[in-house]
Amino acid sequence: MKYRVFAAGVVFAVVMAFSLEGLAGVELLHELESAFVEVGEKIRPSVVNITVKSTAEGLSGEGQIPEDIFRFFYDQIPRDGVPRPRPRREASGSGFIYSKDGHIITNNHVVDGAESVEVRFWNGSVLEADVEQIAGDSHTDIAVIKVDADFDLPVATLGDSDHLRVGQFSVAAGNPRGLEGSLSFGHISALGRDNLNLGLRFQDLIQTDAAINLGNSGGPLCNIHGEVIGINVAIVFGAESLGFAIPINAAKKIIPTLIAEGQIIRGYLGVFIDSAEDYAAALGLPDTKGAFVLDVSEGAPAARAGIRPDDVIRKVNGHVVENDRDLMVKISDIQPGTSITVEVWRDGGPLELEATLERFPDEDVVTPQPVSEDILGLRPQALTPELRERLGLEDEIQGVIVAEIEFNSPADKAGIRAGDIIMRVGREPVNDMDDFARLMREKAKPGASILIRLYRGETIPTVAVLKVPSDHEPE
Repeated sequence: MKYRVFAAGVVFAVVMAFSLEGLAGVELLHELESAFVEVGEKIRPSVVNITVKSTAEGLSGEGQIPEDIFRFFYDQIPRDGVPRPRPRREASGSGFIYSKDGHIITNNHVVDGAESVEVRFWNGSVLEADVEQIAGDSHTDIAVIKVDADFDLPVATLGDSDHLRVGQFSVAAGNPRGLEGSLSFGHISALGRDNLNLGLRFQDLIQTDAAINLGNSGGPLCNIHGEVIGINVAIVFGAESLGFAIPINAAKKIIPTLIAEGQIIRGYLGVFIDSAEDYAAALGLPDTKGAFVLDVSEGAPAARAGIRPDDVIRKVNGHVVENDRDLMVKISDIQPGTSITVEVWRDGGPLELEATLERFPDEDVVTPQPVSEDILGLRPQALTPELRERLGLEDEIQGVIVAEIEFNSPADKAGIRAGDIIMRVGREPVNDMDDFARLMREKAKPGASILIRLYRGETIPTVAVLKVPSDHEPE
């Protein structure tokens, strides 16, 4: 009998424990929900929507899609075949208020080349940013714009990205696809991401599974306290829950200089490097720290200083070089014309050399790729080998990429999106721009419905029904 009583008591205790845990769990959820609501209320007023307009002066009907799928800029060749400058359609992004005097942080690729920048605020106010005061840095994709506001600007609170941990909550804020004031919640899924095909010299990015979409570019990534810990910059085309943000501490280092001087000038040594870790044992290094020199640019400061291939750069001005990325940051932070002491490991021991840095060379200009004219509100662009590589597309994915969708057009109503890859028109495959133009001429008859097979990264392609208006005039 004692055992039965004891067993019944244990069951009762377990049931009560679960009941209490349930109540505590609900209370915990309420607290968590309240925290999310509060962080949203704190973040939203400091987030802005940015609309950019620009023209294609000097481009003979050519446009480009840069490295990540956030960035779309457009031009067209008129139907008479005579190239002429044409206003690019509106491109939108996000940003956040940095200072009471009207400085706003966003991505460089959002405002680069802008002829006008319109900023919409939480209170519905719309102001024009001064394009003459746009200051951007293409190496980090950070830019500052300036507005003159006649109302108090709620400044975003900047956090500390150096002490982030994988698994922490993250909140992405911005205007995805023009939906102003949007928030998405997730976690920090990785730190220190680099070597991504984004065309950025400096990365060290935060990876998050908080939803980031077109239009979030330049918006803040925040922690649970509503502090900005990053600047949303990129997504992986065709993937879900893979977004990247620039650490806010990297931005803190250059924003004051951008505001004061309008540009970032960096030091240049002229070495091609790799982490020393894989070479440490073979070279007899005392540890795995340093940057292994793969090659030296002819005539560069490193060459004049006597740095050679197979050297390992261990220190700069007495400061330990952790790896190749650390060396790049250390050299870039030093002003051109400065003489530095470089300690290299050569022939089994350390050697000190003197080098005088130069200014980092300007980036090469990317040759724009042809963009077609509008077809029912859809503007396609050639899927070049370079673009295929950047988007990580398999060989079997053939077609043209959608560079732009006109609002409320037949293509927009069909659900076609910028970034989609058009693989088939009707039952016929699209291999290139010529195929697409020919098929659309054949099938876009007034009142017709055209099946468009699209690739968005999903296992099963998406099919859109493009309805041709009855008053459409075929070419």
